[in-house]
Amino acid sequence: MNRHSTSAAFLRADPVGTGAGRPWRDAPRTPDPDSQVAILTIMRRNWRSILALSGVGLIAAIIYVATAPSIYTARARVYIESRSSPVTARDTPGAATPLEIPEVESQVEYIRSEKIALAAVHRLGLAPTQDLSVPPHPLVARVREGIGAVKLFVAGLIGLSPAPKPGVAVGPDERQAATVRENLEAARIGAAYVIEVGYSLDNPTTAAAVANAVADAYVATQLENRSQIWKVAGEWILPRLKEMQQRASAASREAQTYKAEHAIIDLGKRGLVGEQQLEELNTAVASARSRTVDARSTRDQIRALLASDIADPGITEAFKDTVIIQLRKQYIDLVQRADDLQRRLGPGHDAVLAVQKDVLAAKHTLRTELERLAASLDRDYEVAKARETSMSTTFDQLISKTLVTSEARVKAKELDRAAETYDQIYTNLLSRYIDAVNQQSYPQPSAHVITPASVPERPSAPRGGLIVMLGMLVGAGLGVSGAFARHWFDRTLRSPGQITGQGLSCLAALPELRREPGYRAALALAQSHADEALRPASVEAFKAGAVRYMPQSIFVERLHSLKSHLIGNDRRGPVFAIGVTSVGAGSGKTTFASNFSQLLARSRAASASRILLIDADVRQATLSRLSQASDQRGLLDVLAGRCCAEEAVRPQPGDVRLLACGSLHPGDPHFSDLMTPEAIASLVRDERTNLDRIVVDLPPADDLPTLRPLLDMLDGVILVAEAGKTNIDDVIAAVQDLESSGCTVLGVVLNKTNATPAVRRGTLVDALVRRAAAMRPSAQPRVARSWRRRPGAEATDAGASV
Repeated sequence: MNRHSTSAAFLRADPVGTGAGRPWRDAPRTPDPDSQVAILTIMRRNWRSILALSGVGLIAAIIYVATAPSIYTARARVYIESRSSPVTARDTPGAATPLEIPEVESQVEYIRSEKIALAAVHRLGLAPTQDLSVPPHPLVARVREGIGAVKLFVAGLIGLSPAPKPGVAVGPDERQAATVRENLEAARIGAAYVIEVGYSLDNPTTAAAVANAVADAYVATQLENRSQIWKVAGEWILPRLKEMQQRASAASREAQTYKAEHAIIDLGKRGLVGEQQLEELNTAVASARSRTVDARSTRDQIRALLASDIADPGITEAFKDTVIIQLRKQYIDLVQRADDLQRRLGPGHDAVLAVQKDVLAAKHTLRTELERLAASLDRDYEVAKARETSMSTTFDQLISKTLVTSEARVKAKELDRAAETYDQIYTNLLSRYIDAVNQQSYPQPSAHVITPASVPERPSAPRGGLIVMLGMLVGAGLGVSGAFARHWFDRTLRSPGQITGQGLSCLAALPELRREPGYRAALALAQSHADEALRPASVEAFKAGAVRYMPQSIFVERLHSLKSHLIGNDRRGPVFAIGVTSVGAGSGKTTFASNFSQLLARSRAASASRILLIDADVRQATLSRLSQASDQRGLLDVLAGRCCAEEAVRPQPGDVRLLACGSLHPGDPHFSDLMTPEAIASLVRDERTNLDRIVVDLPPADDLPTLRPLLDMLDGVILVAEAGKTNIDDVIAAVQDLESSGCTVLGVVLNKTNATPAVRRGTLVDALVRRAAAMRPSAQPRVARSWRRRPGAEATDAGASV
């Protein structure tokens, strides 16, 4: 690293924030904001190729349409019956069911079948030699012949002969049918049950005849197929119908015999007879048990009454016998009377004793009546008990018999189901057989030709307008695809984002001067300047003095921004000696160096004539040639010792002092030998105290190793790259080479950019407005007037400085 390497410390050493000690090439790359170039920009860069390919496609399409034969397409329409005829629909179940979409599509494929094609050929009755194929395009046919000949030639060269195809005997009808199948068109029209049959041929009459033949063949074949299907179905159903009838009869007889053997009598919804009897007997047994329980309960109550006091009113009220109730009432009355007399007359009175005898007699009579009733209830209970026992026994026997009958009924049901199944199958077969007989008796077509094909008056192909448009679109598509592919694989620098995306610093993006508004007017004004010394010797010399001739251009404005960013307002800043180099020749480094030095000289912070511009491009000496100083003493003469630096430096317009390249004499050593560290150090040391800045126009980066001592004395190097030509990989390699040689790369300047700010921002309206304003005739005089003041003023200043 040289001794001035720390003078560029104000620049961002780590533009992506990876740390001060991390080299730029190892830092992660930040997303490039301009990596995805706008589509408008890509189109603008490649519009010529897109337009050329569109024209090629248009011309090819026109040639194709002009040489293609006219093809006529005849179309017929066939309607498919979605329901059966009313004659058969009345007797045929499900005959009114409409067709499904797959069925209609199947009919479309059936029309395209080989059977229909062969039937159509038989209906036409054409000559065996007549061709029914569409004639190919002459150009396409020749291309195919050429490809076939090339294949045969290549196969002959490598010793491969095509294998002979096995011969298959094919008649003329089969060949014509195959041709009809290839050229036949059949498609369903919308959601209707209509199929359109089309045929294309160069002869419109033959095309209509073939289309009608295909439609008629399809209708006739459908009728024949349906009749044959029902005939085969009837023949197949009849023997099976007889067999099923016998099976149904045998199954019915077996079921009835089994029921008779096992005494299975079915009452329909009420079930079997045994089940009905069981239900009735169950009800009777329940009733008998209830009566038995009632008799036993009444008897037990009478026994309990006889065992207790018969005068108890709570017990006697339980019985509703009128005699007992009457006797009990008499008994109670006598007891009450005896109590009353005893209370009035005393217990030993005769009336009291007589009444007590009557009480005893009434009680005896009541007991006797209760004993009689108890005996009667005992007999009723015995009878109820016996009846219950008898009915229970009968019920148990009937249950056993019913269980046996139920087991037999299971098999009887199986026999009934088998008989019903056979009977149902027989009924279905009989219905199918009736359908088959009806279809044979009343044949009906399932399709009709509703629109026969007519002879077409206009050709259907080629469609000239469509083909021409497609050809132009295909050409444009290829052009656009090529433009995007070119952009995708292009590594050429076109925007500052490509530089910053690689971790480098882009100091400025300078537009191309010849695209600046007012460029022509400023050039004409400068070439016609009154002072001959201030006239540019050439267009390149005019560009090298753009700071003087076009001070308010975008080019100069961006140079101002570069100066402010790089140097600021510091008169003797850390960057004193600045070198300007490029990746390759023609990048505009000399123009940049000249204008940059003039801009530094015009700065308020700089003193007059304290900016030195050195032409160190010893091979090209472009700066010396543009300044008309090729024959003057310069850098090489100073280094060779023929003169001092003060004698070789010449003032130039724009407050810049120029040290031209000079020339080598025959006896001088090679310029690389003249560039010794001591000579360069003495040159720069002498000028450092008298100058504000030194700008050195260096040769391209490939020739810089021969100027190593000069590079060591520079504080920084600016690398100039040309937009649209310089490769980003070359820029990276140049920066790496400069850094490896110890130079401080201040940044990269992207020169000759042709994208206006409006286009880069993606605003198409702004770009169009700017373009219209630049092309407006009235804009030229205003621009010329705007430049007219400054060049004059510059000329006055330059003359004063000279």
